[in-house]
Amino acid sequence: MNETQKSSAGSKIEFVLRDYVRELPHYDGDLDINTDTETPPAAVVEMRRELSESHAIIIGTPEYNYNIPGGLKNIIDWASRPFAKHSLIGRRVGVFGCSPGDRGGKAAVEYLRNIVPLLGATLVGQELLFPKINSLISPDGKIDASVMSPLYELANELASELAN
Repeated sequence: MNETQKSSAGSKIEFVLRDYVRELPHYDGDLDINTDTETPPAAVVEMRRELSESHAIIIGTPEYNYNIPGGLKNIIDWASRPFAKHSLIGRRVGVFGCSPGDRGGKAAVEYLRNIVPLLGATLVGQELLFPKINSLISPDGKIDASVMSPLYELANELASELAN
């Protein structure tokens, strides 16, 4: 998705849906020590700006080979630089997994739930898994309430955390 999409959940919460997976170059800090701090690519600058301006972040992920997809790992690598001064520090983060299988992205979510605090962010919410996600989205793109309701609850929990 190349454009920012916005929607509301009540009067207090606004979502900005972004997918940087296809926009960011592959992270390789060995290529140029200054690329990640002094002269990052424009897409990286934009992503870091959006993350820095966000009050909270929800990360949704599928599971590939019992872990997060490489594209999400790449986003985390860019977002977590420069060390100790990056755009994830101090953010509230919720995570969820989804898959067409029975596990709902469990291993990917476990990985994220472990790494989020190590990045200086605060993990918010319980483990959210959506197995058989393909059966919960209609052909016209409508997402089943069994998915949307827990996601709205997570968004509200993030909002409550920010109010404290």
